[in-house]
Amino acid sequence: MVDSGILVEGRAQFVKLQATDGVTLTVINVYAARTSRERAPLWKAISRAECNSDHTIVGGDFNHMVETPCTDLAGYRRMHRREATSWHQMTIQYGLSDAWVSDSFRKMSKKAYTFDNGRSGFGAAVSRIDKYMIS
Repeated sequence: MVDSGILVEGRAQFVKLQATDGVTLTVINVYAARTSRERAPLWKAISRAECNSDHTIVGGDFNHMVETPCTDLAGYRRMHRREATSWHQMTIQYGLSDAWVSDSFRKMSKKAYTFDNGRSGFGAAVSRIDKYMIS
């Protein structure tokens, strides 16, 4: 471990690791707020942190952040423009993509979500609560 710290109190922390060959990996652990308006500053703060490494992983509890409607049927609204802007800026800066949909990632399930309430029909709710973005 070469560095670690808190990026946003109660919301994001990081650890930077270095292998013997000098390759670095930064892992950013996230506990996102439940609303788009509250999440926007989180993604912006992570972008500003410039945790530059050879590889980056941003993961954790993204609390119903909806990029596409097919990943959330629990009635949560899509991102507000401010969150979408800061989210896309962060993913571009670190070169991130969603591990869940990556062709090279070993699939654990055919589901497009990580949470369901176990109900069917009208009462069913599914969502992508947990997420890992990888570079």
